[in-house]
Amino acid sequence: MATGPRRIYTLSFLFLMEVIQRLGTDKALGLLTEAAKKHAEILEKEFGAAHGLGTPLEKGAYVYRAFMKDLGTETQVVRESIDGVDVRSRSCPIYGAFLDIGVECDFWMKGLCTNIVLPSIEAALKRFDERLTLTLLKHRSSAEDECVVTIRAHGTR
Repeated sequence: MATGPRRIYTLSFLFLMEVIQRLGTDKALGLLTEAAKKHAEILEKEFGAAHGLGTPLEKGAYVYRAFMKDLGTETQVVRESIDGVDVRSRSCPIYGAFLDIGVECDFWMKGLCTNIVLPSIEAALKRFDERLTLTLLKHRSSAEDECVVTIRAHGTR
């Protein structure tokens, strides 16, 4: 597992916890949403080649997999259809960072991924096609486990 990204995520999550404690959850998550939009602009420039791909799902899968690969995460497309693309991820440094800050409960782990990590990545996907969404199908419950997300492009049929 890539240790550099894990360390950065650990620091970021510790900082976010401090911000939440001082400002409150709603205000802190609102600020995170604004930061995710700015981050999405940067990622759009970085993954600009995806604009040249065919379908919205091809764009979404390309961007998601490139983002996760840069983290040092292994990804694999496990299902493709006209409705969506399911991608499995292993060796996730975000999961490791959650463990570093003491989040070990599956419930909290899933909640953090669903409410913080995935919306940030989804903001980047929407820069390539506004219809793209990212949904957690299976969350990791141990270091050896995997997570699976589905990428959909609503309104394309």
